[in-house]
Amino acid sequence: MNSLRSRLRVAGRWWAWLWLLLLLAAAAWAQFGSAAGHPLPLDAERFSQVPSARHLLGTDAYGRDVLADLAMGARRLLLVSVPAALLASIVGVLLGTAAGYWGDTGLRLRQAAVIALLTCFTGLLVSEPTAVGWWLLTAALATVVIYSLNCFAATVAVPLDWLVQSTMAWLGAVPRLVLVLALTALHAPTDWWLTGMLALLCWTNTARLTRTLVQQLCHRPYVEAGRTAGLSSARLLWHHILPNAWPSLRTSLPLNLNTCLALQTTLAFLGIGLAPDQADWGATLANARLEPSAWWLVVSALLALTLTVVALYLLLPPSLTKLTVSSRLTSPPTLRHKY
Repeated sequence: MNSLRSRLRVAGRWWAWLWLLLLLAAAAWAQFGSAAGHPLPLDAERFSQVPSARHLLGTDAYGRDVLADLAMGARRLLLVSVPAALLASIVGVLLGTAAGYWGDTGLRLRQAAVIALLTCFTGLLVSEPTAVGWWLLTAALATVVIYSLNCFAATVAVPLDWLVQSTMAWLGAVPRLVLVLALTALHAPTDWWLTGMLALLCWTNTARLTRTLVQQLCHRPYVEAGRTAGLSSARLLWHHILPNAWPSLRTSLPLNLNTCLALQTTLAFLGIGLAPDQADWGATLANARLEPSAWWLVVSALLALTLTVVALYLLLPPSLTKLTVSSRLTSPPTLRHKY
């Protein structure tokens, strides 16, 4: 029974990689093929045609080929959801690691750095998105000047754990779709703006998992031995804590990608953040409202979404539900490093 289950798991993973490679090839065709940079042409003679030899998945209410429309949607998936999931995973790991390792009192910064960070954060909240770079540059220059003048030299403890947990609680209390709709009201949504919004809203699960793992690992004997030997925090985190947390952290990217894909599709279905001539799987579903009898539009888009979500879940390790650290922590490979 176990051997059969193992074979099915291996076969499922091969199928998942094959489907994701097919999506990558479709996105590459949409980006570099003959239709690159041009919207799909409208054909008044082929409105809502059923699947045929010429149009394998039929046409939509505008006469556009559904298969080519799905390929264009795969390109937008790689340009928006994939970068957003990567960014959300990186932000979640960084914030979760900082909160779990330093807590509320472990990190102390000079008052000058705290003032510069608060000024930069306030400026980012009240300014236009186009002025973000100027606020970051101003905060960096102010920090350099204050440090060179040796002003505000006293240090204060930064409550990282409280800040991260409060932010996660606030983001978890409000539905993501409501937050996205509120953010899109502040700025005309472009691809890079949508990527940033998705990353901003999808990092919490990764940060929560990372914080728990780092807190567990910080009490391991080999980490305590490293502290006693005088190892820096950077070396402890990079060589001893994060490598042992990685078996559980690697599950965050497929899960974040599923979340970003769901949000992107929902926004495209509502017509938010999408130009009229841009293709998206959510827009393909929305076009089915123009022709309710065009069942192939719903089936094609839902099939693409379902296969992508299932493929990402099949790539997860079988021990996803076990959030405890594996038995390899009892004899971690990092002990081979010389203190």
